[in-house]
Amino acid sequence: MHRSKLEIAISPCPNDVFIFSGILLQKIESSIDFELHFYDIEELNRFALKGSYPVIKASFAILKELSKTYQILDTGSALGFGTGPIVVAKSLPYPHRPKVGLPGEHTTANLLFKSFFPEEYDEVFLPFYEIIPKLLEGRIDLGVLIHEGRFVYEGYGLKLVFDLGLLWEEKHKLPLPLGGMFVKRALPTEFKKEVLNSIKESLEFAKNNWAEVLPLLKKRAQELDEETIKKHVETFVNHYTESLGQEGVLAIKRLAQYQGLVDDELKDLFWGPDNGCP
Repeated sequence: MHRSKLEIAISPCPNDVFIFSGILLQKIESSIDFELHFYDIEELNRFALKGSYPVIKASFAILKELSKTYQILDTGSALGFGTGPIVVAKSLPYPHRPKVGLPGEHTTANLLFKSFFPEEYDEVFLPFYEIIPKLLEGRIDLGVLIHEGRFVYEGYGLKLVFDLGLLWEEKHKLPLPLGGMFVKRALPTEFKKEVLNSIKESLEFAKNNWAEVLPLLKKRAQELDEETIKKHVETFVNHYTESLGQEGVLAIKRLAQYQGLVDDELKDLFWGPDNGCP
């Protein structure tokens, strides 16, 4: 059998590593030889904007730029209720025109903060794992936390200012779309089917083999405590990760409106069982 090679770029965060652990541990059968690359989410976004990888994890905040080159795979997304970025401070009240640490210019966290924070502020873009240290050092006044940050900030004595995900949920009554797996439109249909099925099988393996997967998650995670890693996976890997479904698709389209996109511009954006793929 001819074997194809495929490079995929994802984040080192527990939810992404969990989804791809069956592939990483070579526990699934596929005609594709996968090569995984790991980058911070903002690095991933910049690679996606350049079209650097055939399959890549990227923020839904850059749908407008990606929609002509990529489609969203039905499996592998991070969206849900209680999953959104949170804004925290070392001390309250925070200064007028605060310095705000944001985890990347092209992230959904940045898009939401701009949408829901009406005050004037000075933005400081940082890798997500540097935001808590910079807050503790007093170099920024507010920090927008993603990934593991929402589970550990209280342990650092930080105070919750507001929850961006909750603001989204209250306004739209929909899960918050954070990021998803994007596949290049130009790839052959049969190849995309194999990619999608392989990711599905990889996720299914992970769900049934926590003990085998945990060392892989710890190797890449910023927070090594098993309970924190488990909370991260349980929060960000859910039924929307397995399949977007109608509600997930609607939520992504609603976020696309924040970027000035209309439904006609989102044709053939979603690639999966409900969109012509068996």
